[in-house]
Amino acid sequence: MKKLLVVAQSLGGGGTEVAMIEFLNHLNSTHYDTTLLLIDDNEEYKYRLKQNIKIKHIKFDSTFYKKLASTNFVEGKVLKKLKINKYADLYRMIAKHASKLDEYFDVGIDFYGYGSFTTAYLALNVDAKRKAFWIHDQHMPWIVNVSRYFKYYDTIFGVSKAIINSFNSLYPAEQIKSKIIYNVIDTREIIRKSKEFLPQEFSNEVFKIVTVGRLTEQKGYDIAIDAANELKKKKIPFIWYVIGDGRDKNKLHHLVENKNLHSKFILLGRKNNPYPYIKNCDLYVQPSRHEGYGLAVLEARTLKKPIIVSDLPAFREQIKDKENGIISKLSPSELAKNIEKMYFNKSLRFRCATSSSKVNFDDEIKKFDQFSNS
Repeated sequence: MKKLLVVAQSLGGGGTEVAMIEFLNHLNSTHYDTTLLLIDDNEEYKYRLKQNIKIKHIKFDSTFYKKLASTNFVEGKVLKKLKINKYADLYRMIAKHASKLDEYFDVGIDFYGYGSFTTAYLALNVDAKRKAFWIHDQHMPWIVNVSRYFKYYDTIFGVSKAIINSFNSLYPAEQIKSKIIYNVIDTREIIRKSKEFLPQEFSNEVFKIVTVGRLTEQKGYDIAIDAANELKKKKIPFIWYVIGDGRDKNKLHHLVENKNLHSKFILLGRKNNPYPYIKNCDLYVQPSRHEGYGLAVLEARTLKKPIIVSDLPAFREQIKDKENGIISKLSPSELAKNIEKMYFNKSLRFRCATSSSKVNFDDEIKKFDQFSNS
């Protein structure tokens, strides 16, 4: 049995955390003795872990260093006060004030990535035979923060071809280490949970659109709101439901109110079980500006929904235009035009919904097993 250490920011409710939990749940528990090491105290999604996994937290000399380790952005005045001008130096300093595990591991992985302290911590403070870290987004300006630590890692996993292509173009010397390992999901559990209830917010009298994702600029909600405004002008009978929370919540509320869309574009907040909303919608839309792979799109495919996505390389790995979805230019007019097309063309919706191919996740776990055993 391999001793596996997984370093992450938290067990909070973000997409990366959900992907990590699903990855851990898919591992063979007879092959891995797993310890999950977290920076933050947030264990909101602990209940979703199916396996017997030990959970520990990194200990710091003071709350000051814990706070620095917990954030992906440190203000320039703080760096100046610490007499540091690079994140790599900052992370090395924090690592000196973070506890080391008095334990040897066969495999250590930083699942979180995003140029955070987790990558530096695993590199500097963990004794493991094999090490890897994950990249979850094709848009990676933060990668420079941890480039100094690449030499400590045997493999760099990206969750899509688009990510690996972007990484290899930035760091061609590291492409010998870079590999694709797609996110995995529990399709049976998603289907089971999608039948738990009928959303009370839904009305059968309108065309129901659903989007799931954090309320951030990345997810393109501002464009979605403008598209909703165009649909309203065309008198399409729709309601667009958004599931998720995030830092742009108030900003988006104001946009909705300013365009008088409060009855057309509804922010439902975070839901522990979003799947009944996806299952019972008429159309799933993901208007992101950038993505790593698109876990929510994969979940919508699992529930056989017609899908519209923005034209991103990562989405093209899942969606074939007008076969199992529509790939749309990311503008309010184009998005509204494609939603209108789906609304009026029932045969297109049916074809897109029934053309979703079954995804085999066994190959992804085999990739990790091969890495662990090499």
